[in-house]
Amino acid sequence: MENLCLLCPRKCSVDRSKTRGYCNQGSLKIARAALHKWEEPIISGSKGSGTIFFSGCNLKCAYCQNFEVSRGKGKDMTSSSLADLFKKLEDLQAHNINLVTPTHFADDIIKACEIYKPKIPIVYNCGGYESLGTLEKLKDLVDIFIPDFKYSDNALATKYSNCKDYFQVCTNALIKMRQLRPIDIIENGIMKKGLIIRHLVLPNATENTKGVLDWIANNMPKDTYISLMGQYVPVCDAYKFPEINRKLKPLEYKIATQYALKLGLDNTFVQSLDSATEDFIPDFDETSLIL
Repeated sequence: MENLCLLCPRKCSVDRSKTRGYCNQGSLKIARAALHKWEEPIISGSKGSGTIFFSGCNLKCAYCQNFEVSRGKGKDMTSSSLADLFKKLEDLQAHNINLVTPTHFADDIIKACEIYKPKIPIVYNCGGYESLGTLEKLKDLVDIFIPDFKYSDNALATKYSNCKDYFQVCTNALIKMRQLRPIDIIENGIMKKGLIIRHLVLPNATENTKGVLDWIANNMPKDTYISLMGQYVPVCDAYKFPEINRKLKPLEYKIATQYALKLGLDNTFVQSLDSATEDFIPDFDETSLIL
């Protein structure tokens, strides 16, 4: 019987040992593994987050900052070699194992954890377009969920991420993640368990951001951690859409941050707009692929 892939809501139903699905990936492929100090303070801490960037993506957003990776760049690996990466990042004293865009390799991650379960928290750092079944499979492995909540407006989701049901799928996934990790545990300034919802503010899309924040305020505990990001830079295919082919204006980000405060979302991380530069995008050249 063929092993048909149903790991994400795209439900491609293909045997990825023979045919690639929407994520454009077959067997396990990783683009970079290293300490990363530019995550939220409760994730990066002083020593850095042990990030592992997986190749491919089930969204492929037009403005993807990691487009080299999401479009396929990386190195073929095995579950055993992934387990070895867990150990190496632990040896580097990472605060956590941070799995970036991991959805389409969830089964490989489960196998790697059967070989070696990290002694530090595992972070599931995803695009928010998640299958409830896959999240359930990961419930005993993942300590911290960090999903993107990109869109409240499905028209924008369709336009920029070819994902017409993003809002419904993402919000269902957020509810599931909160159920799986109902309590945020922070020790010595570092999150050990919990949920952080990320939202990247897009140019000319303040109503989309308000819709995201409204949903969080109405459906999540008011003390939920939110990362409201102003780091947007027009890369990848953003040039095809004039309305997003520029950096964020300070006023747009101010509107977003003030709206979060108005809603009482006080546990919101904000950024300096100085972070809106390609300098903060990790290197994915051949010398920096794996540690």
